[in-house]
Amino acid sequence: MAVPERFVKKIREAKYQQLKHLDLSISVFGEDGEKLTKIPTEIFNLSQLEVLDLSGNQLTTVPESITKLTNLNLLDLRGNKLKTVPESIGNLTNLTLLDLSYNQLTTVPESIGNLTNLTHLYLNGNHLITVPESMGNLTNLTYIYLMKNYLITVPESIGN
Repeated sequence: MAVPERFVKKIREAKYQQLKHLDLSISVFGEDGEKLTKIPTEIFNLSQLEVLDLSGNQLTTVPESITKLTNLNLLDLRGNKLKTVPESIGNLTNLTLLDLSYNQLTTVPESIGNLTNLTHLYLNGNHLITVPESMGNLTNLTYIYLMKNYLITVPESIGN
């Protein structure tokens, strides 16, 4: 399926203007508009991006290419249909906020513990039974949202 033209136009504009914030969320295009089912590959050439909002779309995967966006400090993927997140997400070490809430995640990659600059982590509204022990490495984390999951235990290392 081709990427809807309005998304392509916004991505081109971001590249041309060297924008640091790209909002391709449903809030920009409205409830009735077409939604993204995959992340357009053109986004991964926007190395200057610091904020990427893809919330409220129909995304089912996050490609490994996301790691090209090394300057990201906010990544909002809430309200999609993500079942997994790649292990490479742990390479986005400048992230301070990661929102993966209201998806269909059953696991979180161990590499999430590499995101030591995170202050906000939203994992609520998924299908998680457990979270990785490595989350104890997130010593700058001030807000973590885990409600509305199926958690049996939470590692004691969280909150250290």
